[in-house]
Amino acid sequence: MTSKQRNRTIWRIVALLALAVLLVFVLIRGMKGAYAMFAWLDHSDVETVLDERFDIQGVRQVLLDAGSLNVEVKSTSEDQARLVFQSNLAPDKRAQLAVERDGDTFTVEQLRHVRIGLFINVREKLTLYLPDGYQQALTLRMRSGNLHMADARTFSSLEVHLTSGNVEIGDIAAKTYDVQASSGNVTLGNWRGQGKLRVTSGNIRLLSLTGADHEIRSASGTVRIGSLSGDTALHVTSGTVRVEHFEGGGSISSSSGTVNVGIGRITGDLSVRCTSGTVRVTVPDSQAFNFEAESLSGSVKTDFPSAKEGRRTVATVGASPDYTLSCHTTSGSIRVNMN
Repeated sequence: MTSKQRNRTIWRIVALLALAVLLVFVLIRGMKGAYAMFAWLDHSDVETVLDERFDIQGVRQVLLDAGSLNVEVKSTSEDQARLVFQSNLAPDKRAQLAVERDGDTFTVEQLRHVRIGLFINVREKLTLYLPDGYQQALTLRMRSGNLHMADARTFSSLEVHLTSGNVEIGDIAAKTYDVQASSGNVTLGNWRGQGKLRVTSGNIRLLSLTGADHEIRSASGTVRIGSLSGDTALHVTSGTVRVEHFEGGGSISSSSGTVNVGIGRITGDLSVRCTSGTVRVTVPDSQAFNFEAESLSGSVKTDFPSAKEGRRTVATVGASPDYTLSCHTTSGSIRVNMN
């Protein structure tokens, strides 16, 4: 092989590797992430395309179907709702919006989004200002984009459905909530209510959650909760679960990963399980409960004086217990401490 042929071969390999890296990046981050790689080529300015106020007195549901836009929800002391849409694209390229009030429902919908070239960094954002006094239902639907809502709010119900993007929401009080994210991280503040929180691929970070009952599921990712109260069904298929302070009953489990739970009070039967990984539980020394634990491949260690430690452990903690704490792992160890 000549020197010229060798150089051609090397450059072909470099080009193929660069293409492979770009394809992997697009698969992981989506087309928006790919556009951002070429932001240095884009010098277009962001301009305010829409800035209007709307009367929502008597409205019982605000529905925002934002498609591929980045969305921010803010509070306003004004009596009217306000929409601000910003874009760096030409009029024939930017997203088109439809705003409609039908009875007691106020709807904002993205009608279309024109496909553009690879070397344009899309910067489009929709900001929804809701009056402080609006406490009815809020529904947010997004296919691709990030959602940010930092202000503390109260709603009759809150629904968030996101296909691809990150969710950041501050303190929320809602009678019911339903948060679904297919791909992206979910970061929440202090929440009160009952409902469902489901993430297919991404991490869940939650400061606190208080309510009657909760269903929390993650197919792949870490779940970390500061304080959790209520009847709970929490399951992670592949990832670590950490609840720093738990009060209630139900089940907390991970198919593959460590489960770490700090129990403040048991108000119902509680099951802590892990298929492949370690279970660590801390319980208060003032709590009375029945205890059952089993590790098919590992050991069980507790601070209970009456417990006979081994792969299977049974104990009665305190006087006249009403509830049972059960811990189980197929492959791993179980450690229970009292504080």
